[in-house]
Amino acid sequence: MIKDTLRKWCPNFIHKWYADTKFWIRFKWHPQGLASEIFRGVLGYDISWDDPKDLNEKINWMKFNYDTSEWTRLADKYLVRDYVKERIGETVLPQVYGAWERASDIDFEKLPERFVLKTNHGCGMVIPVKDKSILDDEGIRKKLDMWLKERYGYDTVEPHYLKIHPLIYAEELLENDTDFSSSLVDYKVFCFSGEPYCIMVCIDREIGQHADFYFYDTKWDSFPPHLAGKHHKDISIPKPKCLSQLLDYASKLAEGHPQVRVDFYIIKNKIYFGEMTFTSQGGYMDYISRELSYNMGQLVKLPCK
Repeated sequence: MIKDTLRKWCPNFIHKWYADTKFWIRFKWHPQGLASEIFRGVLGYDISWDDPKDLNEKINWMKFNYDTSEWTRLADKYLVRDYVKERIGETVLPQVYGAWERASDIDFEKLPERFVLKTNHGCGMVIPVKDKSILDDEGIRKKLDMWLKERYGYDTVEPHYLKIHPLIYAEELLENDTDFSSSLVDYKVFCFSGEPYCIMVCIDREIGQHADFYFYDTKWDSFPPHLAGKHHKDISIPKPKCLSQLLDYASKLAEGHPQVRVDFYIIKNKIYFGEMTFTSQGGYMDYISRELSYNMGQLVKLPCK
């Protein structure tokens, strides 16, 4: 009764303030409980914290029971470049034209005619620039400054992202050269203890929103029954000519990590590094079947378990 009355008569900003404060307190003092709640809401079952079995469960277990300092360094889309250079060389890295802590520091005059602006700490924070002459400088600066303030990882309870120092950087613009996707094709290699297990291919991506997903094993045999239908159409993705090289790169970058997803692009048969992700979709992957999540989870060797 009291709750109903408060909902009816309190202004919306009071409700928002209360909800935000409650979330902050729970994140600070019991983030594992928040993760459990999100997990159940997205996936429809409870995490077994004492005996995690599937990949989503184990990712969440590792968030709170594992040294994730390396996750922070390698999830940083700018700092990870040094790691990539050390392990597989810099030929796979798109060229970087500059990095800045504030959008006001960007000198657009010094940038090429075509480039892409990104932040290093989040997802979907990307601005492709195909013609600098029609650039809305001030509008872009405002958007970038807003992104820099975003606490990516807070809403999804991924604490390692909150430790990344936010930066803006300008990078070489890579463009799609396929006839089966409206966007760059993203090859996401799931690896366990340095061994590639499968590749998730993302096509027709709308930045920060929709994408269609396809799963292939390392021999490029498809297994669509393990993929949620809303993310999948009935088409076949061509096998990359450089697949063996792609898997070799993924293996070298994943070595030493219980589990990680390593992302690449392929343009004119040349491989480009994308990013490394240790908490795919925050550890709430609803686009794969529980059977596939279980199969992949069995490959994750948890420390002290």
